[in-house]
Amino acid sequence: MRRFFSKNRHLSCTFISLLSACAAADPPAFYHQAAIPSAGPGALIATAPYTPAPPGAAAYRVLYNSEDIRGRIVPVSGVVYIPLSPPPPGGRNVIAWAHPTTGIAPACAPSLDSGGIGGITLAQSIPGLADFIAAGDVVTATDYQGLGTQGVHPYLIGQSEGQNILDSVRAARLLPGAHLSGNFAVWGHSQGAQAALFAGQLAASYTPELHLVGVAAAAPPTDMQGELTEPFRSNAGRLLAAWIYYSWAITYNVPITTVVYPQIIPAIDHEAGLCINTLAQGAQAILAARQLNPFWDHPPAATPPWPELFAENSPGHSPPGAPLLIIQGLKDPTVEPHWTESFVSRACARGDVLEFDRMPGVTHLPVAYKALPVVEPWLAARFAGAPAPDNCNE
Repeated sequence: MRRFFSKNRHLSCTFISLLSACAAADPPAFYHQAAIPSAGPGALIATAPYTPAPPGAAAYRVLYNSEDIRGRIVPVSGVVYIPLSPPPPGGRNVIAWAHPTTGIAPACAPSLDSGGIGGITLAQSIPGLADFIAAGDVVTATDYQGLGTQGVHPYLIGQSEGQNILDSVRAARLLPGAHLSGNFAVWGHSQGAQAALFAGQLAASYTPELHLVGVAAAAPPTDMQGELTEPFRSNAGRLLAAWIYYSWAITYNVPITTVVYPQIIPAIDHEAGLCINTLAQGAQAILAARQLNPFWDHPPAATPPWPELFAENSPGHSPPGAPLLIIQGLKDPTVEPHWTESFVSRACARGDVLEFDRMPGVTHLPVAYKALPVVEPWLAARFAGAPAPDNCNE
């Protein structure tokens, strides 16, 4: 669920400050504009040119309406890439990218990435973007609620993430030069893979005007109780746990002290303001997580309402909405392979159409890039209407 790319962001600290973690600066005014409730989900609130754009594409920073888990209209930010080539007959297809973990504070939004010395651009962090643009596809890249925009990010809360992805496709329809076909696919990594699976489950009811052709998910967290109640023996594990329980406590209005030691609350509050989009930020946040030990005061798997929330945010309890491609690195220490194997087994038993690709020797961070030789032709075939492969019986 981590993304430790070397990127430049609006930082309030420098690379040499590794021994004292610090928070990123507040996003600019573009991100502070209010939602437009009367316009409904997917409506554009504001747009601006986004640079740098990849070759052959125009890029737009967007602010659009989406829904939170209580049905309220909220602003969500992101970026949309539109090919400069003429649209094909019938319009362009859309690939909705769902990004991995960057943090839970507003300043952690991927759309704030601008590249720079030693950094890479947002476009370079989206696996397959150049090839999707060359194929004539529009690509959306939501930040998710609470990243860029104000308020806590509902981290690993599937309904919120899925709706944000689906509304990014709606918003893209309103941009100049989009000319969309109505067909779209979702592609995500880590947190984004869980989000992608939820987008698939929600698509038919939430965006009935759109046609989902497939969902590709690399290293998806799929068993929230199993994966979020570990002892967290490492600083990195404690960092992720701090973000999860901080975010869920606020989103669901559940006191975090029902599960964690009260004395570590100041350290959790501090971690909530940190991001991991750069190697420096990642080092700072993990180092600060030393203050989160011991973590559990009460076991969350046995403490209501946490088990109910774990189940609610574990994908697979509803039809997938489209054929699935699941990618898993077999050396992944973050989303361990046995969790994904269990999810795939359950999906196959339900009769879902699913291709499962295991990648020997591949760890968590590079898996989405390593998977492109499988993901790109799979997505292209879904748009072409070819029958989806299913290796459940292999």
